[in-house]
Amino acid sequence: MPLTSGSAHSQRDSLRALPRRAGLLGLACLLSTLAACADLAPVTQPPLVLEETAANPAPGTPQAAQPGASPASQNLPAVDLSGELLFRLMIAEIAVQRGEPGTAYNELMRVARLTSDPRIARRATEVAIGARALPQALEAAELWNRTAPSDPEAGQSYSSLLVANGRYAAARPLLERQIAEAPNALEILDRLQRVLARAPEPAQGYALLEALAQPYTGAPDSAFEAHLIVARGAHAVGRRADAVSHARAALLLRPDSEAAVIAVAQLLSDGGTRSGTDNVEALNILSGFVRSHPASPDARLLYARVLVGEGRLGEARSQFEDLLRQSPQNPDPLFALGVLALESESYGQARGYFERYLAAVVPAGDRDLDLVYLNMARVAEGERHFEESLDWLRKVQGADQREVALERQAAVLGRLNRVDEAMALLEPAASSSAQERVQRTLAQGQLLRDAHRYQASFDLLEKSLQSVPEDTGLLYEAAMSAERLDRVDVMEEHLRHLLRLRPDYAHAYNALGYSLADRNIRLQEAYQLIDHALRLAPDDGFIVDSMGWVQFRMGNLVAARETLTRAFQLKADPDVAAHLGEVLWASGDHSGARELLLNARKRDGDSETLRETLRRLQIQP
Repeated sequence: MPLTSGSAHSQRDSLRALPRRAGLLGLACLLSTLAACADLAPVTQPPLVLEETAANPAPGTPQAAQPGASPASQNLPAVDLSGELLFRLMIAEIAVQRGEPGTAYNELMRVARLTSDPRIARRATEVAIGARALPQALEAAELWNRTAPSDPEAGQSYSSLLVANGRYAAARPLLERQIAEAPNALEILDRLQRVLARAPEPAQGYALLEALAQPYTGAPDSAFEAHLIVARGAHAVGRRADAVSHARAALLLRPDSEAAVIAVAQLLSDGGTRSGTDNVEALNILSGFVRSHPASPDARLLYARVLVGEGRLGEARSQFEDLLRQSPQNPDPLFALGVLALESESYGQARGYFERYLAAVVPAGDRDLDLVYLNMARVAEGERHFEESLDWLRKVQGADQREVALERQAAVLGRLNRVDEAMALLEPAASSSAQERVQRTLAQGQLLRDAHRYQASFDLLEKSLQSVPEDTGLLYEAAMSAERLDRVDVMEEHLRHLLRLRPDYAHAYNALGYSLADRNIRLQEAYQLIDHALRLAPDDGFIVDSMGWVQFRMGNLVAARETLTRAFQLKADPDVAAHLGEVLWASGDHSGARELLLNARKRDGDSETLRETLRRLQIQP
């Protein structure tokens, strides 16, 4: 039925009666759920509700604006909803429900063009966005914005979709106007930086952000906030130098601002890109701020975390303890102190901190507890409460930690001599990916080796290497199993192959060097290998231990004692204790050696190296 402008019909609806739907995706999160797709994919959207007007006015009759109506709804076209239009709208909504957004979009756009009704264009935009079809969404949003020029939602959706489609130049004047007209321009700019960070071309998105922020970074009353906003935007797209520069500018404007201090320090100490100088500067900024602002919990928390990253665990512990005294209800320092206690194998302290953490956060129910469960399992295992450790591990449910928990369950079962049960637990599922199968094989190989089933471990790993001969994890574990079988030639072949693939693999250098030193052969070569490993990982307790051991084998007792003492401070492992005890005994300190070795036996008597050292030195409790 054609569009008419004639007499009213008793059963005819008016397009003016269509209600506005719930708000479209907001400007800040619009891009986070979109992918640049050229075709419409299936989507399910709730249907438009067609309602009759109260008075059923004749077509073309103006209607008064309703209270609270948006600007768009106050200036709608007076178009009669003919049978043909109603039919097309019904087809569109039925198509949506059937998962045929292409049909729905085409029908909605046809009606929107015929009627110039912004609500239909808006519905077409929604359907295209739901189907992740950015070009079609932009086409519909352009029509929506053109038919409702005073509707801010239409304008924001249109400019956001221009960005999502890479149309930065076209989006810029619209965004400039939206920011300038907003009651809080900086709030809009901050939301916009999150949108631009997800743009198809992040570098162009950041350039647009800088341009939009320029009037505000240069204005005294807005420069501080604007610089921080641009710093966040630069960081989001990997422009670290720009991020640091803008954060420094904000800090210069307000040296006492905790937000600026945290921004600069985080950027300086962020990830593996930092330099030693940057990290020293971050620590200096934070320590100075914490001294002058002792009641700033966020700065103190960051300071403690950076100290942990630098291996300054004692200083970090002091900061977490200060934070806990200042904020007894804050669970974050409890968790951190528990981890630090666990790292130093102070299991009783760790248990206390983690139990207090659980008591603080469980009632709120707003935190993921999987990491706490994993740590409590380590505490129980360290205390040799193996069944309790299994109970904690079974609580882990999240996908991110489930595999870790499963492997730890298998390891604990192995310590209970339930090796076959543990092997079955680690059996890869038929649907496992190649990477998952390799990971399970590595765990099984370690389990068999810990159970002294060295040949079975070697055979399993060698078989897996036939499928993936350049997997570095398999090469390393197969080498370790070969070493246990005294197959030094195979061990060396695998480790040297691994080092050709990964020249920076510190533990491969260390493993080869230590194996030679432990057999008291090729000691100069062993020293060079361990020295190279130590340059790659200078604070690794096990590598420091290897250096001390090769020094002992070479007859340098003074250097060996000093090096192994440092190793034991870094890693209070029973094998490290065995080596240090051996050197103390050889140096004539028999009482010191006896005390050290017996204490290590109390903590963990499963170490084969420790048991052999105690037997050879004839040390009894």
